[in-house]
Amino acid sequence: MVSDHVCFVRAGGLDSGHLMPVPRTKDALDVLVANVKLAQQNLPVPLALENVAALLEWPDGELSEGQFLAELVERTDCWLLVDVANLYANARNIATDPERFLDEIPLERLAYVHVAGGVDNGDVYHDTHAHAVLPEVLGVLDELCSRVRPPGVLLERDDNYPSDTEIASELAAIRAVVDKHRG
Repeated sequence: MVSDHVCFVRAGGLDSGHLMPVPRTKDALDVLVANVKLAQQNLPVPLALENVAALLEWPDGELSEGQFLAELVERTDCWLLVDVANLYANARNIATDPERFLDEIPLERLAYVHVAGGVDNGDVYHDTHAHAVLPEVLGVLDELCSRVRPPGVLLERDDNYPSDTEIASELAAIRAVVDKHRG
C-alpha cells in the first residue's frame, strides 16, 4: 500500500512549504478525483489517503472534511488512512468535530490509523510528531476504536526522540486503547 495526504503544497506559482488542506468544494474534489485515478493507474499497490492537520479553513466550502473524503473514496475506491492526531488538531485549530468526521467517513475503507504527538503554541496546536501523544488524542483514537477495529495503528515520531522507555509507554497507552475494544 502507498499513502499520501489529501493536501497541496504548491499552486499558482506559490509554495507554502507545508501541507495545506484542499478547499472542500465540488470543483476541487473533481480535480482531486482525477489526480487520484491517475496515480492509481500508475501504482502497483492500493492507495490510501490521509486527512491533514489544518491551520485554516478555506472560505466557501461546500462539504465537511468527512463528506469530502467519503465522496473521494466512493469515486476512486481508494482507502483511508485516518490520523487521529490531525483530527484533534483540527478540532482545536478550526473547531471541527472528530465525531462528526467519523460519522461521515466509510470506516469499512480504513487502511490504518496514525497517532502522533504535538504541542500547544498559544491558540494553535501543532501536530509535530516530536512530542508525546496527548490524552485528548488517545480519546479520539478511543472514539474511532469504539466504531471499528483498525487494521493497524502506527505511532508517528519524526524528531526529538525520547528514551526507549518513554516510547514503550506511549505504545502501551495506544495498545491499551485499541485492546479495550477488541472483545
